[in-house]
Amino acid sequence: MRAALLCIHGLGLHNETYEPFGKAMASRGIATYALDMRGFGSYRKAKGHEEVDFDGCLDDLYRSLRSIRRAQPGKPVFLLGESMGGAIVLHAMAMRPDLIDGLITCVPAGDRFKQGKTSLKVALQFLKDRNKPINVGEDVVNQATENPELRAAWIADPLARMKLSPKELLQFQQFMNQNHDFCKTIKSKPVLVVYGCQDKLVKPEGTEELYKELATPDKEIYPVAAAEHLIFEENQFNSEVIEKVDNWMNAHISDTQVAALKKTE
Repeated sequence: MRAALLCIHGLGLHNETYEPFGKAMASRGIATYALDMRGFGSYRKAKGHEEVDFDGCLDDLYRSLRSIRRAQPGKPVFLLGESMGGAIVLHAMAMRPDLIDGLITCVPAGDRFKQGKTSLKVALQFLKDRNKPINVGEDVVNQATENPELRAAWIADPLARMKLSPKELLQFQQFMNQNHDFCKTIKSKPVLVVYGCQDKLVKPEGTEELYKELATPDKEIYPVAAAEHLIFEENQFNSEVIEKVDNWMNAHISDTQVAALKKTE
């Protein structure tokens, strides 16, 4: 294996949604891992961790990165996240750049279509009962894709989480809104920003704005012409996406190895 890649899922999803992508990357020499975030996937039945907890998510992420570095000694470690995961990995890079050699963030923006309608629904429910879950999953799925098969599979997925409390949803939006500040603190590490041009959930211009705010000179933005909201999860990638990510990582694997050699001289 040439490098390691840790993947972070989007809101309502879980680590297994990266399985096809992970296999595709592994076939190209990239050891690929995926992690459940607190409140999702395996955490749904973990007592005390059933709710969204972004501080806890970041702590788990740092521990996982350290474990991967021990398992893959001397190899560069990259981080990839999509949607909510895209925001989480931005925060991680800003806070712990020492653990990450390169970042791929996909649709990390908090600017969504129909956001006013959703915010009003959440606010009204918050006033009634901030802890009572509401079903926002189906609305998100219907906006995220027009593919009826993907919609049905996503909604029927027993590990997907369709209901979140107003308190969790407000925490989620506050976390997403912090992306602008964190982008400005990423000053040196390489970052690839990805978004789907057919995304009807997150506004592409929101992701483009975050790209402009990144302080690092080693940054690139990659719009995927035919893609909707999901690009890496749920087997929504294509050969062009795999080739792009592989080439970008390969270029920065070389840079990382050169830098490591210089340190030992």
